[in-house]
Amino acid sequence: MTTLVGTGRLMRFVVRRDRLRLVVWVVGMATVVAVSAQSLDRVYATRQAVESYVRLFGDNPALVAFAGPGYGFDDPSIGVILVNETQLWGMVAMALMSVFLVIRHTRAEEDSERAELLRSAVVGRHAPTAAAVVVIAVAEMIVGLLAAVSFVAIGYPVVGSLALAASYSAVGLVFVGVTAVVAQLVGSARAALGLASLVLVVAFVVRAVGDIGHNALVWASPIGWAQAVRAYADERWWVLALCAVVAVGLVASAFALASRRDVGAGLVPPRAGSASAPARLSGPVGLVVRLERATVAAWVLGMALMGLVYGSIADDVESMLVDNPQLADYFARLEGADITDVYFATTARMLALVVGGLAVAATLAAHREERSGRVEALLAAAVDRRRWLGAHLGVAAFACVLAVLAGGAGAGLSAALVLDEPSRVGQQVVAALATLPAVFVVLGVAALGVGVAPRMAGAAWGVLAFVAVVGFLGEALDLPHWLIDVSPFERLPAVPAESFGGAAPAVLSAVAVALVLMSLWGVRRRDVGVH
Repeated sequence: MTTLVGTGRLMRFVVRRDRLRLVVWVVGMATVVAVSAQSLDRVYATRQAVESYVRLFGDNPALVAFAGPGYGFDDPSIGVILVNETQLWGMVAMALMSVFLVIRHTRAEEDSERAELLRSAVVGRHAPTAAAVVVIAVAEMIVGLLAAVSFVAIGYPVVGSLALAASYSAVGLVFVGVTAVVAQLVGSARAALGLASLVLVVAFVVRAVGDIGHNALVWASPIGWAQAVRAYADERWWVLALCAVVAVGLVASAFALASRRDVGAGLVPPRAGSASAPARLSGPVGLVVRLERATVAAWVLGMALMGLVYGSIADDVESMLVDNPQLADYFARLEGADITDVYFATTARMLALVVGGLAVAATLAAHREERSGRVEALLAAAVDRRRWLGAHLGVAAFACVLAVLAGGAGAGLSAALVLDEPSRVGQQVVAALATLPAVFVVLGVAALGVGVAPRMAGAAWGVLAFVAVVGFLGEALDLPHWLIDVSPFERLPAVPAESFGGAAPAVLSAVAVALVLMSLWGVRRRDVGVH
């Protein structure tokens, strides 16, 4: 019996089990990049607008760090702007897709002991990993194919479209290999997720440092390799072959490592814990803080960096709008308001939409704990279900407050430096806090799923995706205003361009409280662990 016996059947099992999840990932990502390409084609419809974008971007290190090196800016086109606006974050999203799905079908299966049940049949040692790698790699390539077709259909040049779409898939394939290796090293899905995410963060930072300094550090990151394909700017195809070779090598390494460990264990032994738990872990809140502290810290740091980037271009906002009437129309929705204040109001709302992702992720952590079976042991003690779920929701809400404060403070600090207006720090902190009612509504929707209908808890991501689409792209897509107004973020006053007040924040806060109370009522009346 070879080590790959049963791979075909396990591939069908992976597709069957994750048929909806895979469709959501593939269609969702392909749709986002297509819609972004369509909106950019409208906003930068003239040569003057394209050149204005390049002038704004070219001398700002913060934008280089969070967008890319700007290949092709010496002869700019709308395709070059598409690369600059979507390539980096598209590749990060593809990498995250690989990380989540490979861990789900490898290390998480060993955690739940289902892998041992499968291995008791005629299944080779490497078959589960091979099945997960093949299915997810095919999904990554389908996303690239759909993206390329959509770019060409919109009107972008064919060769550049193929190169850009291939760069997305190339990074995704590399992180399929990275995650397959990580799954062999550590002994839990949580540790594997953290280590694979750390590799992605390091790859992002190394690439950013290399791009800002124009040095060889970019070649130490797979993200830098894929960007070097130079889509729409004298394409270099050999870097995609480099990504493919590294991906294959990593998968082969994962197979070799799997042959040297026991099923369910990692090659790196877990660190021995303390003989006794500290007092802060004696209750649900302390336990949740312990479990989620690293995730929350990463989100807070990320929001602070995003805020710094947004605030760093505050002094260029007015000049950016001079040559771009479409963008000027977008920022002119609030008549009589200072254009810089309108920009910062829009920035606060965009940062809040990102924090909505933290709200959903932190709330669904309760659902993950329940699915793992660990909650039943916790509830066997003198812990009320509502107290357990309330601890998760309380920590999630506090994390959202920290994240919006970090984003607002980052934007205000960098704006204060470039505008020489110290008052901007306080203004942006207030603007960030003004978005919390809408963030809490998103949290409440996720909580309702966890407490009342755990089978539907994951739908909270769909709600957030809808809110993000109407918030980021509603105007560009000419969506009807009644549909845009469904988003709670659209109901908030545009602070600092408008004063904070009115009925909307109070109503949204009441809705969030009602959703949380319904979730606590629901978890008290349903079976735990039944999905």
